[in-house]
Amino acid sequence: MAQDSLEHAHGHGGHEHAPAPRSTRWAAVLVAVIAATAVVVEMDGGDQQTAYLAHDVAASDLWSQYQGKSVRRTVMLDAADVLDAEAALLPVGAPSGSADRIARAAASDRAAAAQLADDPGHEGMRQVAARAQAEERGREQALHLHEGLERSVRGLQIAIVLVGLFMVTRLFSLLYLGGALAATAFVYGVLAGLGLA
Repeated sequence: MAQDSLEHAHGHGGHEHAPAPRSTRWAAVLVAVIAATAVVVEMDGGDQQTAYLAHDVAASDLWSQYQGKSVRRTVMLDAADVLDAEAALLPVGAPSGSADRIARAAASDRAAAAQLADDPGHEGMRQVAARAQAEERGREQALHLHEGLERSVRGLQIAIVLVGLFMVTRLFSLLYLGGALAATAFVYGVLAGLGLA
């Protein structure tokens, strides 16, 4: 009896340090794998969130540039209209060449306005709008990817909880359900990362 008490006091006897069942050890490994996968998927989701913000800022900047060009174009067209009206109001005895100078100035303003609207070699309004729309498409794609990856992470987190409950309750249905949910969430995450979900 004394020997049993001594072994119990030192932790060498009894059931306190009985090895965990094999299924519990495998479940612990499964939890670790699912958790590592969730971290990787969450990091990818964070990258997509950063991309979303970058595209959003770029689109906003480009639309501001477009608006500035639009205002300048409107001012130039208004100035050309005023010059045309001024040329029409010149008196009959006006110095020669006055009407020509005014007409050239009006034509120059109209040409500059047309260049602001569409300038393939540089940055006309049409080109700026096309770039802004491309940034908006990139923004929407990054948001879609981020949301898909977040759904995958949530599924993986629930799978971790289910496998953890199996370790406590030894209900194998929880282990199977957690494993199936983890596999489904992983596949969904891969498809979301590829833009297919």
